[in-house]
Amino acid sequence: YIDFLASHDPLTELPNRRKFTEKLKASILNEKSGAVILMDLDNFKGINDTLGHVYGDKVLSAIASRLKSISSEDSFVSRFGGDEFLILVENRFTHEEIELFLQKMKNLFKEKLHVDGNNIDIRFSMGISLFPKDSTEVNKLIMNADLALYDIKNSGKNDYNFFDESMMDKVIKNSEIESLMRDAIDNDGFKMLYQPLVNLRTGSIYGYEALVRIIDNNILPSEFIPVSEENGMIVTIGRIVLHKVIEQVSKWKNSGIDIKPVAINFSAAQIHDYDFLNFLDSELKEFHIEPKYIEFEITENIFIENKERTIEFLDNLKKRGIRIAIDDFGTGYSSLNYLTFLPIDKIKLDQSLNDKFLCEESSKVVDGIIYLAHNLNLEVVAEGIETEEQLDKLCAGKCDYIQGYYFSKPMEVEAVEENINKKYLERAYEY
Repeated sequence: YIDFLASHDPLTELPNRRKFTEKLKASILNEKSGAVILMDLDNFKGINDTLGHVYGDKVLSAIASRLKSISSEDSFVSRFGGDEFLILVENRFTHEEIELFLQKMKNLFKEKLHVDGNNIDIRFSMGISLFPKDSTEVNKLIMNADLALYDIKNSGKNDYNFFDESMMDKVIKNSEIESLMRDAIDNDGFKMLYQPLVNLRTGSIYGYEALVRIIDNNILPSEFIPVSEENGMIVTIGRIVLHKVIEQVSKWKNSGIDIKPVAINFSAAQIHDYDFLNFLDSELKEFHIEPKYIEFEITENIFIENKERTIEFLDNLKKRGIRIAIDDFGTGYSSLNYLTFLPIDKIKLDQSLNDKFLCEESSKVVDGIIYLAHNLNLEVVAEGIETEEQLDKLCAGKCDYIQGYYFSKPMEVEAVEENINKKYLERAYEY
């Protein structure tokens, strides 16, 4: 009995990680071929949050009961911990053979679980590491399966993925990026560039988008921002960006420069910075900057989760007099429904949307979006505009602002000051 307790999970009575490790070691020593499968439930947090942890334990036990049915001489099922299970499959030599077993696992959960009167739909993701192909070390095989699982979780869930070396390369690269960001945080290593938004009615600069860069490094935000969102550094970086922008606006104001609104990107991950609004208030107060000179650009994915928290946050920004834009509109969630009830002022048409539809035969798609936005009292910015043809079509469609290389790349502070009153369009468009 004591031996059973030491080698089994008390909740599900499945073998535990220790027992799995022993089994895998023996398989490797006997020069067998097979796979380590790490299975993770996709929707278990929602079950715990809505029905409680005691109920969640019952669901895990029910899942374990079904998984036991696939245990055999060639397959060994164990509980890894939490809502994760480890399965060892022996005497499979190809992806096709493993995939047949994975399909068998999926078939186990085609029917919903019946637990205490509730029908639960079970969805899960799986990461697979093969031995001896990927490794003959127990911990490395489990780690590889975890990397494959992480990869599939980030690309849509409810599926499986086999480990490959590129995943490890990505981990190494992300580690290097994390180190670079940590150094930039500790040593004031960030700077801001500013890209103008040109008002098509006046031909002059309406305002700027502030874009963060790492000093003396060519790494792009598209590389380091996702890493910072994953590891939580985005909270600190977001505050650094806000401070630098407000400080710079203050310098322009004190120098007698005609200051214009500056837009700051706000990541969905920053919604967890619960003291952000207090930090914003203190920065505005310290530098004597009116809220109307600061705007926030938020991406659509912020509404997929934390919906109530997001709306409350946006309402608080609006109460302070700060304008809000939906960034990258047309690339993801893109529900027209949220445009009707969110406290936003403008939408920014993503470059990919403009590239796709700003051609002669399909520019009416963009025209339609602009028309709809205007009827909802929203202004429209077109991003990534690079050609005169795109500009002319957007003017014909009555777009409000243009941002892109056609007018200017992101500029250093000195260039902003030199060009702040520049007339980018000699002709103004009457709407």
